[in-house]
Amino acid sequence: MQLNKDEKLKPRLLIILNRFVIGGQAVDTIPLAYYLKDTFNILILYGEKEKDEIEPDFLLHKYPGLQLKKINALRRSINPITDIIAFFKLLIVILTFRPHIVHTHGAKSGFLGRVTAFICRVPVIVHTFHGHFFHSYFSGTVSRLIAWVERCLSYITTAAVALSKTQKEELTTVFKAISATKVFIIPLGFDITDCHDPDLNRNNFRKKYALPDEVVAIGIVGRIVPVKNHAMFLRVIAALLKDEPNISAAFLIIGDGEIKQELMQMLDSMHLSFSETNYTENHKVIFTSWITNIDEIMNGLDIIALTSLNEGTPLTLIESQFYQKPLICTNVGGVKDTMQDKVTGYLVKTNDVEDFAEKTKALVDNKPLRNAMGMEGKKLVIERFSKKQEVLITKDFYFALLNQKKVQF
Repeated sequence: MQLNKDEKLKPRLLIILNRFVIGGQAVDTIPLAYYLKDTFNILILYGEKEKDEIEPDFLLHKYPGLQLKKINALRRSINPITDIIAFFKLLIVILTFRPHIVHTHGAKSGFLGRVTAFICRVPVIVHTFHGHFFHSYFSGTVSRLIAWVERCLSYITTAAVALSKTQKEELTTVFKAISATKVFIIPLGFDITDCHDPDLNRNNFRKKYALPDEVVAIGIVGRIVPVKNHAMFLRVIAALLKDEPNISAAFLIIGDGEIKQELMQMLDSMHLSFSETNYTENHKVIFTSWITNIDEIMNGLDIIALTSLNEGTPLTLIESQFYQKPLICTNVGGVKDTMQDKVTGYLVKTNDVEDFAEKTKALVDNKPLRNAMGMEGKKLVIERFSKKQEVLITKDFYFALLNQKKVQF
């Protein structure tokens, strides 16, 4: 890989993502890389997506000029053959690009990327924990094995990034995956320059799903996988409709994933009708699949729900609050660090369907409360989750590590 004269003067930064798909990793990292590219020579590697995922090409239109390279063998599932191929592909890229910093995101890329970087003697090796697999994903035995592997990787990791104070405490104190001296907190940043035409986007969204103006749209956004606990969301819907069958609300499940059919079967067993196209009085639940226009989603919805069993720092919650949407969330992981309970939304205990339904009903019935929480949410995001702040902190973080290792470039 040939570098021009200006590029040779910049530190070389290799970013490795699990996959380039709609989700926190890409939505946060692509804008961050864009704003860092004048300071660093950046190459972004990413793996093969799952069948139920889509690549967010819209990010590359919004943030042009980035170098991306796909490693087809880098996949979410564990397969010795493809994993070995991915290892050697990464090895070739690192030996060719000769990065001063390798920064990995996600479990698989975090493992292969850090090991390969260590073998290639990359001076600075960084890993961001967007979440973790230490509980609620696998059996107890597998979860403990994953934590042990992460402890081993910590010895070759120069520094790690946690997205919140709670996440750092989980990593360093609860699961003892890495020393606290190696973990730095860099909150996610939301690019507020990227939002426009709220009325147009709201009208487009609600027209697409035939949502009347008076209907309160409640959305849950993300991959439809067990850890997101969509089953709780369905039980909340059932509880609300049992108490008030004619409630003026629609429930939108935005995303796709491996248990989508199971959720549909669960609704059938509850005798609740659903649609994959539009709202009607008899079809209050809508499966939308993936939607790439975040402006339409956030302007079109009225309330954002999250029912996860395990979370890092969900970027969706930050986005939602910037768009002045009140939240109802299970109190897991770093969720409480992204919002203010009873101020920008509500925190609920995991699987407490009754409390979740009660708070949802309170918001549905009280538009002034929704508006007040929405306004507080936007204030919170502007104050705590600025993309500009994230860029400045990350830049200083990288240079501190390079200076610590006495790297010349």
